[in-house]
Amino acid sequence: MIITPDSIRSVRPIAENLNDDKRLVPYIEECETLYLLPKLGAKQFLLIEKSIKDSLLSTPVPLPDAIVSLLDGCYYDDDNRHCDGLKKAMGYLVYSRFVRNQNVNVTAFGMVKKDGQFSESVDDKTIVRIANDAERIGLEYLKQCVELLNFGKERRDQRNFKPKCKFKAIGD
Repeated sequence: MIITPDSIRSVRPIAENLNDDKRLVPYIEECETLYLLPKLGAKQFLLIEKSIKDSLLSTPVPLPDAIVSLLDGCYYDDDNRHCDGLKKAMGYLVYSRFVRNQNVNVTAFGMVKKDGQFSESVDDKTIVRIANDAERIGLEYLKQCVELLNFGKERRDQRNFKPKCKFKAIGD
């Protein structure tokens, strides 16, 4: 996984007493599969994921600057462009999926909507509006990340570009 439940909490408030492994991690995995893999490509995704895992080892390997910039956001192209980062993009996308589905539980007796003793249900229109807003923000941030990756690729391609020169004799 590229992000943690804390990445989601950094963009929108979510109760601390949630069982993150059961309630948030499935949405993180879904969003990585549905949004990141198609946009970044499997090779790029695996590179980022491996770098993150390596940085968490007992003898950590520092994350490359390019991956830190992609994850956390940065200014680039001589400070003319900005990217908010994959952590924010994924935080909003996961939050969107979580909000749409968090109040429904499957039980042995069917689907139930859980309401606490002192809570009031939010109407479905409000849930959809909040989820759509978060998804829109997440997709925009993800678009910025793709633009950053494309900019880096263009720069690498330009450095490796070696023009082929052809000479033609003119005249006699």
